[in-house]
Amino acid sequence: MFSQSFSQLPSPPSSPYHGDMDENEKLNISDDFKRSSIETFMEINQDNCLRNKFMDMIEEGIQINGEITPYGYVLHKLYCIGNKIINKGTKDAVPLRVYEIGKDDFKDFWVHPIYLSLQSFQFFKLFNDINVDNKKGIIEIEVPSLTTFSIILYWLYTGNQDKVLEFGKLDETLCKGIIENIQYLEINIPTKYIY
Repeated sequence: MFSQSFSQLPSPPSSPYHGDMDENEKLNISDDFKRSSIETFMEINQDNCLRNKFMDMIEEGIQINGEITPYGYVLHKLYCIGNKIINKGTKDAVPLRVYEIGKDDFKDFWVHPIYLSLQSFQFFKLFNDINVDNKKGIIEIEVPSLTTFSIILYWLYTGNQDKVLEFGKLDETLCKGIIENIQYLEINIPTKYIY
């Protein structure tokens, strides 16, 4: 038969800083770690709650005057007037300053929160945070491609995907910018409107 032999592995060496810290320093590190963990958890939890709320709105419909209206129907109605109000400072429009990530370049737009927040999770989250904090003034957001943001805005207001595809076919850089903005803004791309 075979013989078994067991050996004990050596214990790991002590930290070189083991004896240098007093009890207060150990507690501070622990408290900082706990605080950052809790804050991170709360941010993730809030983000998940908002994401669920956004998905429920798409699947179940939008509450208007106490009644649930199908998501597709609301979008269809908004698209019908989108061309007339895109980038217009109407009474329900808010100023939006859009920056390209990592650059100081920006463009200003007039936007209607309902158009953007119904179709983009990042805008849904942005406008929800603004309503919670009751902020006024210019709203700011960063996007991967400032050049193609106006194309995305046109699409969100009109629902005209064909026009977006035409722009994308013109130039590889435009195509890449459109795709990056769609992904970054987490735009819901409807396949069919059922209402």
